[in-house]
Amino acid sequence: MFKKGDHVVMHTCGEAEHYDGRIWHCTSDEFTDRAGQQVVLLEGFSGCFLVKYLQRVNFQGMLGERCCG
Repeated sequence: MFKKGDHVVMHTCGEAEHYDGRIWHCTSDEFTDRAGQQVVLLEGFSGCFLVKYLQRVNFQGMLGERCCG
């Protein structure tokens, strides 16, 4: 489940090709929209986005930092 403050990238959709590797900041927790789909709001993106096309970015892993000891 995505949470407000998470960072994500888009994959396997038209938007992913357009934004190619852009890292997005979640401005909401994951929620169910009126159509019954799981979505999240992204900073700088108009409207909500389907979470099935998002992958969380692990900045600590990217930087080689250890989280807990």
